[in-house]
Amino acid sequence: MIWTALALTTGLYLTQVNDKQVLLCETELIQPCLQELSPDARRQLPAIAAEVNTLLGVRGAMVLPLQDTDIAGVILLDREQLPHSLSVELSGSLHSFTLAQQLEVTLLHETGHLEAIALLESGVIDTLSSYRHEWIADCYLIWRLAKEGKGLDLAWQQYHRRNVNMMQSVENISHWTVPIMAQVFEHYDVEQLVKFDSFNGFMQDALPKLSEESQDSLDEFASLFHRTFSTQVMHFLPDYMFWRKPVLGQLLEPTLVTLLGEPAAREWMKNQKLPSKMSLQRF
Repeated sequence: MIWTALALTTGLYLTQVNDKQVLLCETELIQPCLQELSPDARRQLPAIAAEVNTLLGVRGAMVLPLQDTDIAGVILLDREQLPHSLSVELSGSLHSFTLAQQLEVTLLHETGHLEAIALLESGVIDTLSSYRHEWIADCYLIWRLAKEGKGLDLAWQQYHRRNVNMMQSVENISHWTVPIMAQVFEHYDVEQLVKFDSFNGFMQDALPKLSEESQDSLDEFASLFHRTFSTQVMHFLPDYMFWRKPVLGQLLEPTLVTLLGEPAAREWMKNQKLPSKMSLQRF
């Protein structure tokens, strides 16, 4: 389990990050839950509990890092906002898939943000952009699921979710961690992942093998996503961003197969002039 046996009446202490606890606070119990923090830690958050909830907005969860000797951060959780399925329109038809165990996936991802900060503090990485924050959090999700003996099905589910979110709106480009997740799946299987005793150790091994997309590259992918999946009527330009299409096709194919099935996915990609190459394991 992600959380330890130490359950509070107002929250849960989750798995540790660098020997510090992670406090889980659900929105309806936010005020008494935050009282579990030390006075110094509590002063790092808005004074009024309702203002802390406002930070969450309509998201299902978010993490608030803390500078504290005992608590690495607080994860705010609104279970009602967690998605249970995703849908996307492809060629005039709506296609959906269910999100299994989304609570666990969400908590692992949010804990991964704290692990990203720990990597920065330990010198494993020298900078931590918003985009790097997201893909490191998803790398933690992959490693942790394998470490807990749960395989990679839920990690692939996260991969598909990231792709579908981009199909829905290119505004999700800041969370499109698929280019990094694909590389992790290519370089590591479950047996290799479980050999790393710590996430820090895994990332020290993985970072030299991972290539991060530049912002210019991400912008080009976002533009290609928009033209490929927009429901607006657009003039078909088969050579638009042709230099990005081979990689995009490879990154999208596992998700398209999940949504459409393999024959239909190949046909759809052919119609979109996206090269088809089944080089990744499918979920």
